[in-house]
Amino acid sequence: MKSLLKEKGPRLWMFILVPIICLGIFGGCAANDDDINGYYEYEETIYHNPASSYLVTKDNADDYIIADDYLTIVHTDGTEEQIPASFAKSEVDEEAFVALFQFEIGVPDISAFKQRHQYSINEQYRLYVMDDEVWLAQCPGDTMWGIYQLTKIEDN
Repeated sequence: MKSLLKEKGPRLWMFILVPIICLGIFGGCAANDDDINGYYEYEETIYHNPASSYLVTKDNADDYIIADDYLTIVHTDGTEEQIPASFAKSEVDEEAFVALFQFEIGVPDISAFKQRHQYSINEQYRLYVMDDEVWLAQCPGDTMWGIYQLTKIEDN
């Protein structure tokens, strides 16, 4: 009985340190998960296929809504096109990425990005997350036609 009375409870430093460690672990796990859902607008063209006559600019660019199971293209005339998507995540292989380009002109160098993820949407669109950048790619028939950097302006 005397030993129970003498035993001291947890020290103050444990009450401070344990929550900090837990928050650090939780924050690290959350930071590694791409949160791609949201409302996006066009920021800039990363790649434009030289064989294409259509050039996307801020004046003619669509907006995009990414949700768990679809991509919605909000056209400049206000109409919406909803595309079912699974957003299957995979690592981007640099060699396979470069092989998508018909021409060697203007191919983006992705070697500097530490995190390179690809989400397949359908046979025409892919979504790339390169570190903190989000790119929407038009890639019908495994030929790259355009890559557009998007900026998230609203969460879903």
